[in-house]
Amino acid sequence: MGRTATKSQKRANRKSSTVDLPESISPSLELERASAACKVSRGVENRCAGSINFAWLGSGQCGGRLVKTFYDLGYHKAMALNTTQRDLDHLSVPKKHKFLMDIGSEGAGKDMNRGREAASLYNQQILHEIEQIFGGDVDHIMVCFGAGGGTGSGSATGLIEIAQQYARYIGLRNPCRSVGALMTLPTNGEAGSPRVAENAYTIASELAVLAWQNKISPLLIVDNDKISKLHPNLTVKQFWPTINRTVGELFDIFNRLTYLPSEYTAFDPTDYYSIISAGGCTIMGVTCVRDFKNKFAISRAIKENLQDTLLTSDFDLSRAKVAGSIIVGGKKMMGTIPGLQDAINYGFDVLADITGQATVHRGIYEDKREALRVYTIIGGLPAPSARLEQLRS
Repeated sequence: MGRTATKSQKRANRKSSTVDLPESISPSLELERASAACKVSRGVENRCAGSINFAWLGSGQCGGRLVKTFYDLGYHKAMALNTTQRDLDHLSVPKKHKFLMDIGSEGAGKDMNRGREAASLYNQQILHEIEQIFGGDVDHIMVCFGAGGGTGSGSATGLIEIAQQYARYIGLRNPCRSVGALMTLPTNGEAGSPRVAENAYTIASELAVLAWQNKISPLLIVDNDKISKLHPNLTVKQFWPTINRTVGELFDIFNRLTYLPSEYTAFDPTDYYSIISAGGCTIMGVTCVRDFKNKFAISRAIKENLQDTLLTSDFDLSRAKVAGSIIVGGKKMMGTIPGLQDAINYGFDVLADITGQATVHRGIYEDKREALRVYTIIGGLPAPSARLEQLRS
C-alpha cells in the first residue's frame, strides 16, 4: 500500500516539473502606453513686457528687498524667503510671495551654516511654493541675496540648486545656464565686521567659480558702496529703497528695450539672451550723453558706463565673451543731427576694441524724449578677484 507523499516531497516534485512560461513574466498592458502628462501650475503672471520671462528668488533681508523691487517693476513671479518672520512682515508684497524657513532662534545671526541648513531643510516645501508662484511659463530664474549675512549668503547655493531642479522639472533646455544670481557686496562700513567680510568673500568666491564654469549664468555683483556714493545725502528711510530701485531699474531696462522693435538696428531677444546665458559675470551701465553732436561723445559714454557701473569694478573686459550696446535717442535728433550715425558707429567700434574677441550686439532705438542715452552690457567675464580680495583684507 503506497504512502502519502510528504510536504517536502511535494515541494521537490513541483520544483522538478517543467512549466511553460510566457515570453515575458509581466505581459505588456494597454495602461503602460498611456503616459500621464506632468501638469505644472500656471503660476502668477508677470506684469511686464520683456525679452525674458524672469522669476526671482530672494533670500535674507537684502534678497527680500530686491524681490520687492522687482515685484513693483512687474515681475510678479517672485518669492522672498527668510529665517525670521519679522523681516518678511516688513515686505509689502502679497503673503503668498513670502516663505518662512523656520529654524528657530529668530534667524541665522550671520551664521552661513544656519542659512545652508534652512535651504536644505525646506527643499521640498520651497519647490512646491515656487511651482505655485512661478508656474511653467518661466525662461530664467534669478536668485538674489546680500553677501555677508547668514540667511542670504548661507542659503544661496542651496536655492540655486533648487532653482535648477525646478528648471529641469519644467523642461528648460539648459537648467544650469537658466539660473543666475544677483549678489550685493556689503558697504565698507558693513564689511568692517570680520564675520560679514568673511561671509561675503566666501560666497562671492564660490559663485564666481560656478559662473566661470558655466554652472550658473549670469552672476551680477552689485557694489552697495559704489551706489551709496552715487546717492549722497539720503535719509535713512530713502537709503535701501533707492539702492535697490537703482539696481532693479537698470536690470529691467535691458529686458524691456530688447523686447521692442527698431526701425534702425534691433538688439533683439536672442542677442540679449546670449549675454544672460554666457556664463561668468555680467556688468551693465547707462549714461546720458549731453554733447551728442561731438563725434567722440558716445564712445566716451560707453567707457564711462564700464567705469562707473553700479556693479563692482576691476573686471578684465578684454576677456569678455559677449557684449552689447543700445543707443536710444529722440525722434527729432535722429532725423536732424548730421554725423550722429558716424558717432554711434564709432562708439560701437570702441566697445568692440575694449572687449577683445567678444561678440558685440548693437541696437539703435528712438523714443519721444529728446535725449541721447547709451546702455552697455557685457557678459562672460571672469570674477573681479582684486575686489573680492579687498573683502578678505
